[in-house]
Amino acid sequence: MGPRGFVGSYAGRLIRRRGPTPRWASLLGRIGFAVLLAAVLALLLGQRGPIVIASLWLASLALLVTLLVARLRALLVVSVLGLALGVASMFVVLGVGSGIEAVLVGSLARLNGHAMVNKYGLDFFEYEDVARQLEADARVHAASPFVFGVGALVLVDPDGEPLAGEQSPVVVTIKGVDPQRLARFSAVDELFAVGGLDSLRPADPRVRPGIALGVRLARRIGAEPGSIVRVVVPAEIRQQRDDDARPRHAEFEVLALLDTGFAEFDATFALVHLRAAQAVVFGEARATGVEIELREPRLGAVIPVARELGDRLNQPIVSQGKPPLYRSASWLERSATLTSIRQTKALLVVIVGLIVVVASSSLIGALLLLVRRERRHIGVLAALGARPRQLFAAFELVGVLVGALGSALGLALGSLSLLALSLLRFDLDPDIYMIDHLPVAFVVTDMLVPTGLAIVVCAVVSGPIARQVGKTRPLELLG
Repeated sequence: MGPRGFVGSYAGRLIRRRGPTPRWASLLGRIGFAVLLAAVLALLLGQRGPIVIASLWLASLALLVTLLVARLRALLVVSVLGLALGVASMFVVLGVGSGIEAVLVGSLARLNGHAMVNKYGLDFFEYEDVARQLEADARVHAASPFVFGVGALVLVDPDGEPLAGEQSPVVVTIKGVDPQRLARFSAVDELFAVGGLDSLRPADPRVRPGIALGVRLARRIGAEPGSIVRVVVPAEIRQQRDDDARPRHAEFEVLALLDTGFAEFDATFALVHLRAAQAVVFGEARATGVEIELREPRLGAVIPVARELGDRLNQPIVSQGKPPLYRSASWLERSATLTSIRQTKALLVVIVGLIVVVASSSLIGALLLLVRRERRHIGVLAALGARPRQLFAAFELVGVLVGALGSALGLALGSLSLLALSLLRFDLDPDIYMIDHLPVAFVVTDMLVPTGLAIVVCAVVSGPIARQVGKTRPLELLG
């Protein structure tokens, strides 16, 4: 047997259980299997209650314990089970964080595109030309000019009188878009719970312009399709180029409702036609910027592509020695909420990662006890010619195998937990958490972080013990 074969064979002997499975473990396995079958049957019949989900999870945990007790030495079961629970906890935290991030990113991308181009100053009148130049780039799927503003919204009757008793006025974010250009954006129809882009009709002498309100905003002020609302933009918060201090206002008919999936947006967002927004926000035909949807919006590529597009627009101007006119940014750079979620996610990973570190401490005790029990056998192997590096590698491999096994079982348990959360659809208070349920996401990188941490920690903590075994002389072990 070669050196590698000896190391693998001896490490397997150190890990595997000798003797029959205890009766209690067999009984626990049979009970767990029966409960698991009942839970799966209930799921197939459409039951999604907490009792069914909890039964599914506990039955899986019981089967996991039975498998470990049947296959591993008793002194290693606690280490593997602790690592599995630690990896599962970290995977669930990462999965929930990625789910919240995916909801936010999806809402931002549908509302604001993947990137946008603005102009320095208050004279962005050439937005159509800029949009055409951006769409000429092969990486750009569509470009659409927009107007952003802030105003007060109040529910009124057909005669224009505010309705008493309603929770208004409400401060809202107003966005004006060109429906024809925005229709080229993928998944834009998913924004609308009622109506669509054709509801954003411009002003006409015969009819009021159309407006789309977030579902929570409409509920807050008591509006519904067909209601009339007045939008007022005070001069103090309006970007203006003249000395006109009078507020601008206009009446709109509610023709659509928006459901972005993010409560913060749905409670403060109103969408109108570009020309209507220009009239009430600016009083002139200029835009705030041009939003862009990329064909391949990979997270690592959005920021550099956005900057390159801005540099390309500025190139003819900068080549003449003039300062740049345009600036570009991606939604990653604009979203403070997304940055906060990622920071919180990283902090939770550090905290939950301590579970893996604590679980690895039990591996130290298990390996020390294993060395004590195998003392004479190690001495015999050393006397028969086993080299110190082979003994070191065998015990180091035990630590790595424990980490790998704990990681694999933890990922399975974590995946089951995320599946249970998605089936249960755990409701949240949107006023506090900004989303109405707990979202989850299965991301490959979320699997790599806990797996890598568990294996590395186990390899590190088993190193000194394996090194000590390799340095011990045969006579000391046999004595």
